Amino acid sequence: MNTYPERAKLPDGILRLMKSSNISLSIADAQAPDCPLIAINDAFTKMTGYTNEAVLGKNCRFLQPSGGAGPVRERMHAFIHDDSDTNSRFVVPNVRSNGEEFINLVYMSKLTRNDEVAFIMGSQFDITKSTTDNLEVYEQALKEDIRQLRFAAQENGLVLIGTYDQLASSHTLIAQLRLDEQP
Repeated sequence: MNTYPERAKLPDGILRLMKSSNISLSIADAQAPDCPLIAINDAFTKMTGYTNEAVLGKNCRFLQPSGGAGPVRERMHAFIHDDSDTNSRFVVPNVRSNGEEFINLVYMSKLTRNDEVAFIMGSQFDITKSTTDNLEVYEQALKEDIRQLRFAAQENGLVLIGTYDQLASSHTLIAQLRLDEQP
């Protein structure tokens, strides 16, 4: 795992969580113009094919296809700029570094410090060809990461709000996607 120079702003507990997680994780600086990525983990690199050097300091939209992500991009923009909206999920078309397209289920959670949004954490899942077993593994891994993130955040004066409700609604979305694929 590598981080952008702003990593000094990230508590060690969060950096350790990112390093140990098998889920693709990224953190953006919510206070910098265009919310650049300041940290990604190895699972992010494995899923997207992009190296640390290629992504740190950039907004995540570089993953979107050349034609853009469509209406979901507006929803993501609204989420980022609405401080009252603390968690959301998005199904986003993305492109790996090798040009392969995939469908990315992105959970975004805002981390606040002193009542201000400081960071946005993204958890990404490739749902292009997901099976029920894979989705259950993702859900369990995400629950454990959320538990560890809450602990690390509390130790460092950060607050993570409402993620379990978001996880439940995201699981419903995954189930619906599976149903929609049936003939």
